[in-house]
Amino acid sequence: MTSTDTAILFGAYRLVPSERALFNGGQPVRLSGRAFDLLVALVERPGEVLSKDELIARVWPSTCVEEGNLRVHIGALRKVLHDAGGSLYVENVVGRGYSFVAPVRRITHRDASSPSASASASASAPENVSAAGAIPATPPMPPMPAMPPTRIVGRGDTLQLLAAQVPRRRLVSVVGPGGMGKTTVAVAASAQLAQAFTHGVFLVDLAPLTDGAQVASALALALGMPAMSSDPVAALAAHLHDMHALLVFDNCEHVIDSVAALAERLLRQTPRMHVLATSREPLRAEAEWVHRLPPLALPPLPAAGCPVMHFAAPALAELAATPAVQLFVERATAGMDSFRLGEDNAAAVADICRRLDGIPLAIELAAGRAEFFGVHGLAERLEDCFTVLTRGRRTALPRHQTLRATLDWSYDMLSPVEQAVLRRFAIFRAPFTLVCAAELVQCDDIRAADVLDCIANLAAKSLISADTSGDVMLYRLLGTTRAYALEKLRASGELEWVARRYVRRCCDFLRPAQGDLQRLSPSDWLAAYGRGIDHVRAALDWSFGADLALGLELCAVSAPLWYQLSLMGEYRGHLQQALRLARAAECAGREVLSPQLEMPLALGLGHALLHAGDQADSAERCSAFARALDLAQQAGDHASCMGALWGCYTDAIFNGDYQLALGYAQRFGVAAAGAGGDIHTLAHARMLARAMHYLGQQDTARRHIEFVIRHPLDGLRLAHGRGFQFDQHISSMAIHARVLWLQGYPEQAMQAARSCVGEGLQAGHGISLCFAILVACTVFTWCGDEAEGQRYAAMMLEHAHRSALPQWHFWGRAHAMAQRLLHGHHPPQESELFALQQDPHCGHLQVDVLATLHPRLLSERAIARAESGSAAWCRPEVMRGWGETLCESGSEAQAEHLFERSMAIAAEQGAGGWALRAATSLARLRWSQGRRAEACAPLEAVYSRYSEGHATRDLRLARGLLDELS
Repeated sequence: MTSTDTAILFGAYRLVPSERALFNGGQPVRLSGRAFDLLVALVERPGEVLSKDELIARVWPSTCVEEGNLRVHIGALRKVLHDAGGSLYVENVVGRGYSFVAPVRRITHRDASSPSASASASASAPENVSAAGAIPATPPMPPMPAMPPTRIVGRGDTLQLLAAQVPRRRLVSVVGPGGMGKTTVAVAASAQLAQAFTHGVFLVDLAPLTDGAQVASALALALGMPAMSSDPVAALAAHLHDMHALLVFDNCEHVIDSVAALAERLLRQTPRMHVLATSREPLRAEAEWVHRLPPLALPPLPAAGCPVMHFAAPALAELAATPAVQLFVERATAGMDSFRLGEDNAAAVADICRRLDGIPLAIELAAGRAEFFGVHGLAERLEDCFTVLTRGRRTALPRHQTLRATLDWSYDMLSPVEQAVLRRFAIFRAPFTLVCAAELVQCDDIRAADVLDCIANLAAKSLISADTSGDVMLYRLLGTTRAYALEKLRASGELEWVARRYVRRCCDFLRPAQGDLQRLSPSDWLAAYGRGIDHVRAALDWSFGADLALGLELCAVSAPLWYQLSLMGEYRGHLQQALRLARAAECAGREVLSPQLEMPLALGLGHALLHAGDQADSAERCSAFARALDLAQQAGDHASCMGALWGCYTDAIFNGDYQLALGYAQRFGVAAAGAGGDIHTLAHARMLARAMHYLGQQDTARRHIEFVIRHPLDGLRLAHGRGFQFDQHISSMAIHARVLWLQGYPEQAMQAARSCVGEGLQAGHGISLCFAILVACTVFTWCGDEAEGQRYAAMMLEHAHRSALPQWHFWGRAHAMAQRLLHGHHPPQESELFALQQDPHCGHLQVDVLATLHPRLLSERAIARAESGSAAWCRPEVMRGWGETLCESGSEAQAEHLFERSMAIAAEQGAGGWALRAATSLARLRWSQGRRAEACAPLEAVYSRYSEGHATRDLRLARGLLDELS
């Protein structure tokens, strides 16, 4: 408790608890009794967080009151202190309570009895001048810089760094764009460092100055010196010569040359003086150590394919600990005490903080507007951030009271050339290189060399950010800076020609991409082209609304980029929009789509629909491939013709029309023979192997695929990206693994499947990896390996979700359900099985595969396809599964006939895997009928052909049954 003889000083206030009195500059302050008790409780423990329950118990002892009463009196206390002193002293710590955050000082009450005692005690102004105007040899201590009135969020590492560096280095500059919190950090750091300097810290605010010649006099005023001679710096140096002190020059950017010159001279002539400066660009002074103040740490971005991230505990707690979010929540709560971060608004708060790039001023301004718009409304309005973010603290500098004023201050300080370069850079939505910047910006009045100089100056002034983490230097505009520069670009009348040049630059950048797929490794290709995707997005957004012909060209030439990044759903949307706009233009009498351009767009749409469409899109997909093939043939474009044939072939496989797929493979072979070269020969062999596998001709399929995998070019992935959309080496391994299992080599099949996934992980390509995981899911499910089957099913779900590929996500769900059926863990309900088979992504191919995973996944559609011969590859297993179902219903004669048919068909196909299952089912049925001898012989004959895989599920079941029969 506070002594009855004590007064407490903070800011301009003097609190005398024993007299229940509060003074501001000697004038009494009216405060209600409850608010006064709250103030005393808080001031007694400054910097600590007092819980709401603790405060209620202190102020309302033995009384039951609502928490709302506490909020009312805290609000009244804040209002009195804020209106009188111009700053906030009581901080709401979300979820914990309240804290008094301003520095306090205790003195004996009798020493503060005069009305002016509080002011004189808090100011402690040094009397540096004697009656004769001489400078004393030992200056008095200056006042300690006051800590900011609100808690500093997310700057702990910076303050720790400055605390270590400022005493070691003579000149330290904290540099960053406007609104980044440089002053807050400098004041907090200097307060922490005050005890480390014998003569303390002197803060010099340069913001009010209009001329660099005023810098020396501003410092003199801070030091308490008299008017100076014609050489003020000499007088300052003499005054400071024997002092061990820290000079804090705040807001240097508009008088930076004068500050740099003054700092250099003082540091040369004063052996123990240190300087801490804040500016939007470095001083570029001798021995300067620069700390660029970064934005506050931001929440993570949503995963690919998830436009909104959902937050629930513990994700909500992790979000609440993010500095940018902490600042928003604290400031929003200060203005709207009922505000709480919760699952309903977390995603909107995270989006606001990300869109404001973690800039503290912008976040504070946004939080202040949440009271009027609500968090969701605020997020929706941030497109026009300069209209929304207009109300700052009344005590802030004019240029910090609105975001626009902050950027106006910086923009007005630029040269005309720098202004032109900055506003033209607004066209870049993503990081850009020096070369790209120079090509875009230079014109008759701006040379390439000028661009490089401007970039250096703009980076130095913190108007663009430089990323040095990679092999190539990248630059970007923060989102708020870009929005401001874009306004300037529109107002200048330059937007159209800058945007058109930008789109052409994107087209030129991507023209070599297709050829480079054959020359570069996947990782090197992505390093060279991957970061261009955001530029392509921005360029398409503009061109579809302003220059459709240019947009169509970019949409076509960017195809490899969308494919390699597995962004097929997004590319599908762009392609459909492009073709729709082209048709509308044609109807209006404008020809914007030539056959040469329509062909790659149609081919791209077909591939996009393969991976990002469902069964409802099958007609559009087939039509797109057919149109691409027709246009390629009309143009005599041999390479495009083969690409379109491959698309038609894959579409036929996806549709479960394996005979049609063989026809396209044979047509591809004719074209490949005409083109010559091993690459086309290998592609043709892969197509034949896959078609023959699905047609049930496993021996032929194996010959074709082993020719491919033994060929030295298969491992080089030279066919990757030639319109095939997934790594063809992985395709070879996948077909090989399936054929090996069907032929009775489960161990080799599992090894091939594992290698296939390993290659997929190395390839770094979402669709290729999903293709590899699919074969692993299938092979390990067939082998009955519970652990590996579940692991690969989970991996499929994860990667399909990450790459936003719904077609492949279906496969993950299907295999996960098969694992539950096979191993009895949470077996699915009939409704779940029905929903899976009715899923829009469940086509003929999916139905065929499901029928081989578990008898309960067998559908009438699969039986009809098997009976008609449309699904030859799985026909033996469908017959067997159908027979098992009939056994359960008592139709044993029909079941036996189906088991016998299954064995016969499997033998014709060379499918030992299906033969073993059918023989096991037949043996089990006959044994149940007491026909032991008839049961044993067929199973023994099939089982004896196996030379490996005896630990797999089917072989263990067969061995166990044979032992029972013997």
